[in-house]
Amino acid sequence: MSKSSLPHVSRRTLLQNAACGAGAMTFLRAATSAQAAAKVSQKSVAYQESPKGTQSCANCNVFEAPNACKTVEGTVSPQGWCKIWQPKKA
Repeated sequence: MSKSSLPHVSRRTLLQNAACGAGAMTFLRAATSAQAAAKVSQKSVAYQESPKGTQSCANCNVFEAPNACKTVEGTVSPQGWCKIWQPKKA
C-alpha cells in the first residue's frame, strides 16, 4: 500500500478517538468496581438469626448497626451469624 492510498486522519480526530477510548475504559472500571461491591445473598453465606457461640453479627467487623451488613444483602439481626463472620478490629 503506497502512502498516497492511506486514508488521511487528522491529529484532532486521532486525539478525539483516544479520549473516547479512555472514557470507555474509565466507565468499564467503574462498572467492574460496582459489581465487586455487590452484596451476597443470606442463603449463600448460611445466615441464621441466632449467634454461633460467641460469634454474632453485633461483634462482626462487617456489621453495620442497627441491622445491616457491608457484605450480606437484606436486614440482619445483631444476634445473627453467617459463615463469613470476622472478629471486630480493635
